[in-house]
Amino acid sequence: MKLADYLYENSQTPTQLRRMLGVQRRSTVWRYLTGERIPQPTILQKILDLTDGQVTLADFLDTSPPQCAKHVPHPRYGRRMVLPWSPDYPDDDPMGSNDNGPLTAPVVRALDVLGGRARFTRSGVFLLDGRSSDVRRIVQKANEVLRRRGEPTIAYP
Repeated sequence: MKLADYLYENSQTPTQLRRMLGVQRRSTVWRYLTGERIPQPTILQKILDLTDGQVTLADFLDTSPPQCAKHVPHPRYGRRMVLPWSPDYPDDDPMGSNDNGPLTAPVVRALDVLGGRARFTRSGVFLLDGRSSDVRRIVQKANEVLRRRGEPTIAYP
């Protein structure tokens, strides 16, 4: 399993991984996720331990992109790969175009108010500014926006 897929499926962020590995540079972790860099043996061992062996050296040697990656148009390079934590990751409609699925009306309103900042993924995870979040925080941030606009806030438990 690719490292990016492991993080995505376990609702973890690159920042959380960076802290768990003790890596200082965000770009280093990003290169691990995109397959541009193979970790040093000590870091690879930490990754093996953190993922319970689900991510191995073979996954870093495999040149195929992570399953969670998407390719988007880029003006200079034609197309480029983006990961779920990228701000330009395509916003899929996981619940279908007219069905809000398990989302309640207040939550749908909060997602609408926040626009591209927040979304509910196909795997049932809320993302806020590209990071894993919970519904309470999403509604809280939406209410901050509504207060600044002078509009009524969203009532939510």
